[in-house]
Amino acid sequence: MAAPARRVVWSIAAGFLLASGPALPEGADWLSPLHREHPLAGTIWSAEASRPVSRDELADALARSRVVLLGEVHDNADHHLLRAWAIAMVARRRQAADGGRTGPALVFEHIRADQQPVVDDVLSSDRRGADGASRLLQQLEWDRSGWPPGEIFAPLFEAALQLRLPVLGGNAPGETVLKVGRQGLSALPGEERARLGLDVQLEAPLQAALIAEIEASHCGLLPGSAFAPMALAQRYRDAHLADVLLSAMERHGSAVLIAGNGHVRADRGVPWHLRRRAPGSASVVVAFMEVEHGMGDPGRYVPRDAAGRPAADYVWLTPQAERPDDPCEDMRRRFNDAPGAKPPDGR
Repeated sequence: MAAPARRVVWSIAAGFLLASGPALPEGADWLSPLHREHPLAGTIWSAEASRPVSRDELADALARSRVVLLGEVHDNADHHLLRAWAIAMVARRRQAADGGRTGPALVFEHIRADQQPVVDDVLSSDRRGADGASRLLQQLEWDRSGWPPGEIFAPLFEAALQLRLPVLGGNAPGETVLKVGRQGLSALPGEERARLGLDVQLEAPLQAALIAEIEASHCGLLPGSAFAPMALAQRYRDAHLADVLLSAMERHGSAVLIAGNGHVRADRGVPWHLRRRAPGSASVVVAFMEVEHGMGDPGRYVPRDAAGRPAADYVWLTPQAERPDDPCEDMRRRFNDAPGAKPPDGR
């Protein structure tokens, strides 16, 4: 779909986010072009119940949890639009239950913690407006961030603005992530390591699975020795996201994490850190996944740990975004054009 057409869809989306019964993409309304006719497109699958659930059932389950983690495939526009709807539904239900209390807070992987002053400035009461989402993306210099185009993320920020939800940068500062990847955990002050719980190691099968995932996402462009340090940097990012999420929950009563599917995995992502730092806090994980041709069993889309246990509570299935036939081609080109540069992790 061309950018102007997308803008029309998202403008409509902004209008129905606060409506009593929003209609979400179905059939021809999908933004992603591939496999729209797949029989599972639009299905929300409960891993625990092993059955599909309705959108209302999902919204109720999310609203009952103080911590919600919503995954994504970064460049899939439908994932962002559907999550904007989920955020609106959770906010309405929680605010009704809490007597109008503002919440939940939204924690974004895509915004660094050191960018928080920029976010606060744009979201201040005298800077909000119809173009607030566009202004926020511009002030965050989104077009230089390495994330997919800001226009596909706009529904998330429009929902936050309309509902007056707190928006928090959850990602660690980029320079610190690089230092951890190069120097290990010694790059962090001892107090921070202890507070984030990074002295506790991932179980061996989970660590091996994380390294394998990172290796697969880098298209053979890096030597094998690079992946363990990169996995350590990813663990630091997960721990940092969990830290911001817990602070947001305590301050605002509830919090929603907006991040890639790898970060929200219940077995080794942010929830791994949540369980150790706040054992009593229940969380719900929703992975947003793309349907595949010939794959008609919804249970096969559920991410699982090495023992076969589900690593998400729900999976919401959508069509696929359009990408090059060779997903590694663009990465190889960028890597060759910038010697010494590290390809993005793709999580």
